[in-house]
Amino acid sequence: MDLRRLEAFCKVYDLRSFSKAGRDLYLSQPTISAHIATLESELGVLLFDRLGRSVLPTQAADVLYGKARRIMDMLKAAKAEVDALRERVSGEFSVGASTIPGHFILPSMIGEFLHTYPEVSIQLKIGDSEKVIEDVCAGRRFLGMVGVAPNRPELASTPFMRDELVAVASPEFIARTPILSDPEQLERWPWILRERGSGALAAFESALARIPIPLRNLNTRLLVDSAHAVLQCAKASIGVSITSRLAAQADLDAGRLAIIPNLPLRLERCFHLIRRKDRRGFPATEAFLEHLRSHCQSC
Repeated sequence: MDLRRLEAFCKVYDLRSFSKAGRDLYLSQPTISAHIATLESELGVLLFDRLGRSVLPTQAADVLYGKARRIMDMLKAAKAEVDALRERVSGEFSVGASTIPGHFILPSMIGEFLHTYPEVSIQLKIGDSEKVIEDVCAGRRFLGMVGVAPNRPELASTPFMRDELVAVASPEFIARTPILSDPEQLERWPWILRERGSGALAAFESALARIPIPLRNLNTRLLVDSAHAVLQCAKASIGVSITSRLAAQADLDAGRLAIIPNLPLRLERCFHLIRRKDRRGFPATEAFLEHLRSHCQSC
């Protein structure tokens, strides 16, 4: 069984698309289709149902994917071990990051690292903290940076950088909102909140618990799944939200948003580097870890 066909199969399975698989592998869509057709002929089964523009794996594909994925991972590990013997910092690996580190912290650090080690390729995947933690635990990402300390025994967690959280709203909203005179008034404000799994939401919920106000008591007007959406909705005067100052700074400087003054909450969190304790590192990943550690700040 040709390894190139297995690679094409895994990519189609992951992306649910022949055209996207072709772009990722730098192959034409007809070539991807031919690889899959040959595999189906060799195995005597249909691997994908083509439903219009949708591609859905069959039960046979589910079985093959588990085995094929292990083969591809073993090949990558073998190449990394050979490179390790040659003491070359090269190869590829995947990093997960929650929204703020993924957009505002890691890109510049990755750029510096890749400039120093041009033979390395890094895949940066951005999601909420809970998703990143799950991906690192499952081995889909070698390393993660999240906005909450994970309570997972299989993970090693290193405090990386303190993040200032701020309560923001549009100047128009603040102008028409009564000055906060009682913590319970927080329950009456319209809130724009991140989804469950967000580190910012977890930090906000912890701060509320110290007042104490349960998160469920808030007048939640809108739930969104990204820091960018939080800012856009706050600028639209929908309500108040909690976000990282890193994300909000440009809008604060331009006067499109303002910080709610005298909020009776201690808003704080720390970003954490996480990795599996039992996962072996190779020269590229160890060099990247050392590069990140050189940027660590006390939390």
